[in-house]
Amino acid sequence: MFDGGNPNQDATATLLCMEPDRFGRKLGVGVRVASGMLRDRASQTAHSMQKEAPVYVERAAQQSAERGRSVARGVRKFGQGIWGPFAHASGVLWLEVTGLFFALFGLFFAQSAYKLRHAWWTGGEHTRFMLYLAVTVVFFYFTFSSFYRARQKEKKRKAQ
Repeated sequence: MFDGGNPNQDATATLLCMEPDRFGRKLGVGVRVASGMLRDRASQTAHSMQKEAPVYVERAAQQSAERGRSVARGVRKFGQGIWGPFAHASGVLWLEVTGLFFALFGLFFAQSAYKLRHAWWTGGEHTRFMLYLAVTVVFFYFTFSSFYRARQKEKKRKAQ
């Protein structure tokens, strides 16, 4: 098969045929040597990391503690700068909206009491008139107290 005339042709034929005695052994030996070198380097690295680990852990713990304090400061400043005004405005708005709804219900009950105004002293609708009147007063009290609390909240915020 080989005529021995051209060395490049012989090497190409050897690689293409992959003779198990030559190529496999060389490949196996190379892999074993490379894996041994890799294991040695890994063990040396692990050993050196174990020596340096306590210093690294202490330094990392200090950096972590500083980072935690910095994050806490940042969150606090964010809360004061962004969330504080938003929470204040939404609280005041909530009080005003609930006051508005109390006023609507109060007006509804006032309208019903106005329709029964002739029965306030005598008549079969006297109880219902008094009930409408009492509920109207309660809802208007809630209305005014809600708006009053909203104004107090605004004044308190302006004073700070």
